Amino acid sequence: MKINSLYNKEVGKRAFILANGPSVLNQDLSKLRNELVIGMNASILLDEKFKFFSKYYVISDHRFMTHPIKKDLGTKKLNKNTTRILRKELEELDMKSLNSRTCYIQAIGKNGFSENLKSGYFFGCTTTMLAIQLAYYLGCTEVYLLGCDLRYSTETPRFYEEENPQLEDSFTSVQIYNIANASVKFEQNGKKLFNCSPISYLLPYLPYCEYDSLFKGV
Repeated sequence: MKINSLYNKEVGKRAFILANGPSVLNQDLSKLRNELVIGMNASILLDEKFKFFSKYYVISDHRFMTHPIKKDLGTKKLNKNTTRILRKELEELDMKSLNSRTCYIQAIGKNGFSENLKSGYFFGCTTTMLAIQLAYYLGCTEVYLLGCDLRYSTETPRFYEEENPQLEDSFTSVQIYNIANASVKFEQNGKKLFNCSPISYLLPYLPYCEYDSLFKGV
């Protein structure tokens, strides 16, 4: 699948990105059933629980595709109508039967923001950055981050249980820098990137939007 087929495919729409922080479970995600959703990593578990559909799904972490249980979430468990966007290096680990609905994107650096995914993307030490650059490339004008807490506590680093949690504390500053930079890029081009997690380390850097307020009158 070619990434240019997705350029401006969702122009003018709002999108919700499902990061995997614990706070995402504090939201009523059933409200996403009529929304454009971009999932990542283990977010398929949320699709199943709240009965909504992620139209797009991203993975950039090599560790996720080498873990047998986690890999199933992004391959065998994923909705058959979900379009997948994966880091190019993961292609050799992926199921070949999924190639027809998967775009493999080259990482071109750690820090930065790509407005054109044909040229690659900046990984920023978090899969959320791939999702953000995808939302921009799709033409979405308002993008809301759910569960992007960036608080990797030993007990509950993510919304789901893990036998051996993978912590990211040493990369938190890099993640904050790149997501904050992405917000600036959105602003410069007449778009908005919002944080919807009240406990996120992004609070000083991104405009905050209370999740439930987005559905008043809907």
